[in-house]
Amino acid sequence: MNSRLQAPLIVEKGCDRTAVRLELREFGRDLILLVGGGESHAGAVAMSHHGGLGGEPNTDGLINPGHKEDILAQGAALALARATGRTCVVVAGIHQDEATREEIEEIVANVDRAVEDLLDRLA
Repeated sequence: MNSRLQAPLIVEKGCDRTAVRLELREFGRDLILLVGGGESHAGAVAMSHHGGLGGEPNTDGLINPGHKEDILAQGAALALARATGRTCVVVAGIHQDEATREEIEEIVANVDRAVEDLLDRLA
């Protein structure tokens, strides 16, 4: 993707307690993706970038102790970097009090669907 975003791209998936919101912005030539839901916060940060050697992007992450959004952040950063060839930073934080296993699985699925929608919109 070499074209410029005219405005942030926003994708929302799910409803009620499993709703998520993704907002993609350009930051110079790089991309920043915010992934939130419920009580949004900075639970994990991931960066995926091409190290100049071509091939698969490198992905690194930071996690706020006690949080579990690192897998979501790293997966989204890698998918965007692969698709665009650009460095991508993802900040993810989704909190629902006393979420059930089923709600967590639906939240993860909604994030995955939202990332796919972003990739389709960028294509």
